[in-house]
Amino acid sequence: MKSLKALIRLHKNQVDDKRRHLTQLRDQEDRLTLQRQQFEAQVEMERQLSGTSVDMAMAFASYLPQIKLRRNAMETARQQLMIAMQRAEEDLAQAFQELKRFELAEEERIRKEKAELARKEAMMLDEVAAQRHLRQQEEGGMGEE
Repeated sequence: MKSLKALIRLHKNQVDDKRRHLTQLRDQEDRLTLQRQQFEAQVEMERQLSGTSVDMAMAFASYLPQIKLRRNAMETARQQLMIAMQRAEEDLAQAFQELKRFELAEEERIRKEKAELARKEAMMLDEVAAQRHLRQQEEGGMGEE
């Protein structure tokens, strides 16, 4: 059986790629959270300004539908990002399992190779010991005649 090192290397690269992708998605989540916080801070500032005059209150009232639309868009983007992150996590877990499967198969192959080598060495040593024993018996038998 050939070595699985090439397949292991391939799967390690795939795991690394999937980790990078998940990291990118988490970075997007952080940026989206920051944007949401900045937006909410801006809305709060606008709300406070709307209390200073009637004109500002009317302007803020006309701005409310846009606030709702923007909040909905941000929430939709967040939900889509969460779905993408969940898929990326599942893909990473699956890739990691495949990598482990190949690593375990390689370890088992190496273990079997070592066991076979040890078996052959033991057979060879047994053969040498048997030949030595036969020679000793022959030498001992020749001296008696």
